[in-house]
Amino acid sequence: MTPADAPLDPSADQARRWLTEELAGAEYHAQPSLLERLREWVDHLLDAAPGTGLPAVAVPVAVGLVLAALALVLWRVLRRDVGSAGAGRAARVLDVPDLPASALRARAREALARGHWDGAVLDGLRAIARGAVERVVLDDAPGRTAHEVAAALAERFPAESAALAAAADRFDAVRYGHRRASEEAAHAVLALDERLETARPVPVG
Repeated sequence: MTPADAPLDPSADQARRWLTEELAGAEYHAQPSLLERLREWVDHLLDAAPGTGLPAVAVPVAVGLVLAALALVLWRVLRRDVGSAGAGRAARVLDVPDLPASALRARAREALARGHWDGAVLDGLRAIARGAVERVVLDDAPGRTAHEVAAALAERFPAESAALAAAADRFDAVRYGHRRASEEAAHAVLALDERLETARPVPVG
């Protein structure tokens, strides 16, 4: 039985053992001095409990609350780190070698022919971004996210704004959300690329 599924009325020895096991985790080693002080404080509290007049269950419950607070802090830190890493990756919509749009289109079509919907979506949007750079419709696609590329191109191709936003959603879902693309999504992205190839962009300004 672990602290998570045990009732919150353990003995003092059980509470001390739970805290020791929790603080032995590698995720707490970055601040050993602070956690060592916490452990000493809990040890002192447990040792002094018999003479405090408090109910026997009070001290173990307090230790359980401390463990819950530590777990919450750790969860928030890890969530923030994962979010920051995802944001950094999302800044590279063209996170592939410097291939021309024609090569990216060829890869997307090959993936489509083989039933690799994820690859077709990813390379399809990359072909759209690279093609826009080659046509001087977009000047810095490698430094933009998929949605930034879509927003910039929507200004030049307003009739395709909804399709561009949908393609960016599909790209992010596959590349960063670890979701699988559908056959319909793959066909939609490649069809959008074909339409944009021949579309006339709206003049800037």
